[in-house]
Amino acid sequence: MSAQPSARNATPDLTPNSDLTLVSESDAFRIGATTTVALRIVMDAGWHTYWTNPGDAGLPLAAQWSLPAGVTVSALRFPTPHVLPQPPLMSFGYEREVLVLADIAVASSIPVGTPLAIAADVDFLVCADVCLPASGHVELTARTATQVQPSRWAAAIRDTRAQLVQSAAGWSVKAWRDGPRVLLFARAPASVRNTLRGAYLIPDSTGVLEHAAPQRVLISGDTLVLAMTVARGFADTTSRFTGVLLHNATSPTTSTQIDVALTPAAPPGASELIAMLEGPEATSTGGAVLTVGTATAANTSAQSLANVATADIGIWLALALAFVGGLILNLMPCVFPVLSVKILSFVERGGENDGGIAARKHAMVFTLGVLVTFWTLAGALLALRAGGAQLGWGFQLQSPAVVTVLALVVFALALNLSGVFALGMSLTRLGGVGSGERYSDSFLTGLLAVVVATPCTAPFMGAALGYALTQHAVVGLLVFTSLGLGLAAPYMVLASSPALLRKLPRPGPWLETFKQLLAFPLYATVVWLLWVLGRQAGTDQVTIVLLVSITVALAGWLAGRAQNAGKAVASSLSLALLLLTIAGGGFVIASQPVTTPTASATPAGWEPWSAARVAAARDSGHAVFVDFTAAWCLSCQVNERVALHTNTVERAFADRKVVLLRADWTSRNAEITAVLASFGRSGVPLYVMYPSKTTEPAELLPAVLTPGVVVSAVQRATTQ
Repeated sequence: MSAQPSARNATPDLTPNSDLTLVSESDAFRIGATTTVALRIVMDAGWHTYWTNPGDAGLPLAAQWSLPAGVTVSALRFPTPHVLPQPPLMSFGYEREVLVLADIAVASSIPVGTPLAIAADVDFLVCADVCLPASGHVELTARTATQVQPSRWAAAIRDTRAQLVQSAAGWSVKAWRDGPRVLLFARAPASVRNTLRGAYLIPDSTGVLEHAAPQRVLISGDTLVLAMTVARGFADTTSRFTGVLLHNATSPTTSTQIDVALTPAAPPGASELIAMLEGPEATSTGGAVLTVGTATAANTSAQSLANVATADIGIWLALALAFVGGLILNLMPCVFPVLSVKILSFVERGGENDGGIAARKHAMVFTLGVLVTFWTLAGALLALRAGGAQLGWGFQLQSPAVVTVLALVVFALALNLSGVFALGMSLTRLGGVGSGERYSDSFLTGLLAVVVATPCTAPFMGAALGYALTQHAVVGLLVFTSLGLGLAAPYMVLASSPALLRKLPRPGPWLETFKQLLAFPLYATVVWLLWVLGRQAGTDQVTIVLLVSITVALAGWLAGRAQNAGKAVASSLSLALLLLTIAGGGFVIASQPVTTPTASATPAGWEPWSAARVAAARDSGHAVFVDFTAAWCLSCQVNERVALHTNTVERAFADRKVVLLRADWTSRNAEITAVLASFGRSGVPLYVMYPSKTTEPAELLPAVLTPGVVVSAVQRATTQ
């Protein structure tokens, strides 16, 4: 084999301060196979050349190949680039020596022993204090063979192959746009996690990042978060983020190719971490500071970092979890009142002989009402979060005005079931075909079911909704759609089965008594909502709502009297007064100054939550249990009574000296919302057990607690 490299002593010098040659891994070209060749550039000390993205200045290497018939060449493959600071600029490339690889494929039809001449015209740039364009024509001639031997360049080419950018197989990676930054969360596979030593990302192309801007990184075990400044003119519509991730300061040739969807909005927990990174404490967090290029890496045990990075459960699993969560939501305590009146509507449908056609139509309209309401809530939530609001699932119940309107609506429905007045369009039925109800009744029942369901978080819902709120709006709406379909599924199944409908008891005089009986769960719901309002806004506002409810009852009584007397106009006016009273009550509460009571807000033995208190308790050797809760969250209240406040659990807390903290999310609290998001959750309940050892990660408990679950978690967290 012979090669004809360019000469440096030519006049004019086409490759100033550098030598360019074309070398091969083997002494011949194997027929029907590929042979790796390399464009080898050797530069004088202090000079460098450039990668495919040269950075703020420079030009990438380009080659134009001349190949004989039956021979093809692959794209050039560059080794991991080096970070080359040139303040105030940043470049990416190579110093002293670089081999750029390409694979030569020889067709099996070429005879053995045929000499093949491979040539390339190469243009590149070499720079030091000045930059000089370089070009060269290189050739490599070798014969074809069926057996080949390594050349003297085989070891160098093998070493370069080991320095190629590796695929991200085994990595879990997400990227978010956070205003002027791109945030990259990455969890390393087992083969890499022990070598995470800082991080720096080189984008694949210009115009993506400000190359010279510092990149800040937090590392916690096998997980890292990297904050990078986007370039001016970076398009808001950019959907993917690609680049080379350097993640080992002691081995700068180790890198991973990143190619990930760019989510347009970051979770609040990530913003909190970035604020910490850019604060004065960033360089001292956790101790040692590592440097890769201009990236400052502070090792830390930031548990929330790992939680956000692993929150990406994938769209298919999120859809499945949301559907199952919607199914289970039918059994949660906040849905019991509506569930009871749904049963009533099916009983009213008993005895129909239309094959269930009308029942199916009403069930479909009910499902539509569920979906439209979920879409409305999800759209509002996603839009407000995109605008910077720190909100989560159940956010509307953090507003005293919304709680007021909901309490008055439920009170009116309870009066209706009690027989005080009748509605031509009952919100409490699923479209009883025997009573001539309209489809709008079924639609509004679906609306009510969703509104009443929002205080509850069923098992599996937390992870699904946490995922939905960190994705693109389309993906988020898909997850909420799956949740709605799960909530409506049991009624679709029942309404779609004539055999099941025929097994329901036939309507009769007993049904009116049963209907009035079902009003009492709704009255209980009103009491609960007023209790929530008291926790949010104080007793004065509750008093106002009670006075307004008297007006609602009066309007309902007048409507009932007019209906019994056959006075349609008077009935309509009374019902209009009822609706205006409800709306007016909400307006009055919305305009009132909020005075949240503080007395008895935290149970005995518990302290108000703060991030500083968690850190202080763990530093002193105590395990910490945090109850993220809200007064309007019925699931939270049930868990407190059946698990957290039982003698067994309280004894376990006391024996193990666990510090108990309560994060009350009854009213809007941006700090609590951010922490929920850092654990991949969008609402309450959330139960977090921090072990006494600060090096161990926190444990998330299930949404439905039992004493055994809590005691086991306490034992794990306090085992030395």
